[in-house]
Amino acid sequence: MKKTFTLLTLMLIAMFGFAQSFVMINTDNQQETEDLFNNSNLKIHYYTDNFVLATAKTVDESMKVLDSQAFSDNDVYTLVYCPQTEQQNYLGDGEALLQTSNFVLVKGAAMPYKNDGAVAIFNKEAKLPVATRDFPVVTAENPIIRGMMDQVNMDSLEATVQHLQDYQSRMWNSDNAFAASDWIAGRMAALGLEVEQQPFYASTWTGGGEAAPNVIGIQRGTLYPDVYVVCGSHFDSFSYEAMYGSGNCPGADDNATGVASVLESARIMTQYEFEYSIVYCAYGCEEMGLYGSEAYASRCQQEGMEIIGYFNNDMNGYLYGDAIHIDCIYPNSVAQIGDYYMNVANIYFPEMQVRHVTLSGGDSDHTSFNQHGYKGIYPFEDVDHYSPYIHTPNDMIGQSVNSFEMGQRYCQMNIGCLTEIATVVDHTNVSEIDDINDEVVRYEVYDLMGRPVYSEKSVSTNIDKISVNNLKSGVYMIRFVMKNGNVVTRKFVKE
Repeated sequence: MKKTFTLLTLMLIAMFGFAQSFVMINTDNQQETEDLFNNSNLKIHYYTDNFVLATAKTVDESMKVLDSQAFSDNDVYTLVYCPQTEQQNYLGDGEALLQTSNFVLVKGAAMPYKNDGAVAIFNKEAKLPVATRDFPVVTAENPIIRGMMDQVNMDSLEATVQHLQDYQSRMWNSDNAFAASDWIAGRMAALGLEVEQQPFYASTWTGGGEAAPNVIGIQRGTLYPDVYVVCGSHFDSFSYEAMYGSGNCPGADDNATGVASVLESARIMTQYEFEYSIVYCAYGCEEMGLYGSEAYASRCQQEGMEIIGYFNNDMNGYLYGDAIHIDCIYPNSVAQIGDYYMNVANIYFPEMQVRHVTLSGGDSDHTSFNQHGYKGIYPFEDVDHYSPYIHTPNDMIGQSVNSFEMGQRYCQMNIGCLTEIATVVDHTNVSEIDDINDEVVRYEVYDLMGRPVYSEKSVSTNIDKISVNNLKSGVYMIRFVMKNGNVVTRKFVKE
């Protein structure tokens, strides 16, 4: 009997003695957030500019306990954006762990509220974004990049939106969502990208199962193939009518427009070469809680991928007012990428208004990257007057997507931000270097995999000829470093 009692006691200790609490801690500034990330008592799962959600080994007065047995009988908590006046109607007889002015937090998976979003919070450790490289400071237009921007075709954008709209519904695990994933993968493959369809499991309020897979297309850089700049969009759609079989969710603005921007960017940019690799993404199951982008961003973190920046494309077809403008959503922890986006806008579109805003009633896939240590930004429609038709059967070209000119501008900005970082390769023949001879201090030769094959680290005299006799036949890149610190890249062929 004593042995049985002792065994039972040990089992209870194992079950409850080491249980951790799921807590919320309010923060007033970025330094407080960083201090919490450095607190060994905490495992932070989600953060914003105003609070963190974490599991705590011990609880103190700064913490609001939401669940005393964190993740004990659930694999997810869901943050559902919902205005305070509608929260009781949304919850019904259900209970929330937390209710604020603009969201509720529930245990387990939960449905979105009308037009607002939801974020699934898993038992994974979040990571603050870390700058691996500085964002470039753009002081003048690059004529090659301007040429790319000028190629953005509104008819091409509309054709993609129309195709995705014609599925009528792209719910996260529907046959149409899988078909849309396959179609996007085919489009990317036709452009010559390295294409992967990433499967993932989603445990949603409608049930668990395999979601329509993410589509990942990679355009390899010539010098830095393992350093990336990423853009992405989600291709799934949602409406209550489609959920309950009484209507469709064509998802034209949310988010066929974002997919169109990514595919149009890829169509144009794959005609050029870049020093850094570019990744084009299309995610499944965003509407249920950012499941698709979470699956990809967490894998990127686990694999140690170096991502300089992430640019989100979600809703860019509903123009409010007469002038095209862009509202940028991002946390203070990634202010550098926000400054960079505005820098690019000021150079290429100085007449366009770009604002840093807060979206209090929703979220998107940039957050998955922000939570996994990468700097991501979300250029959005007017934050106070975005399309009122999303998540309804009326999210269609015409009323919900009323301006492909606006979509064109968002796509142009996507191209500008990606290419200024990725660094377009100038295809001027290597022998045409008369204009830079006087300033060259060293040069380096690389193969197309980015591997150095030759360098001259001290050029003391003018050069008019470079010997390539020791190189094998093939295509190479050469980087000239100037006295003033500038770098000029040329491509040449050794026959």
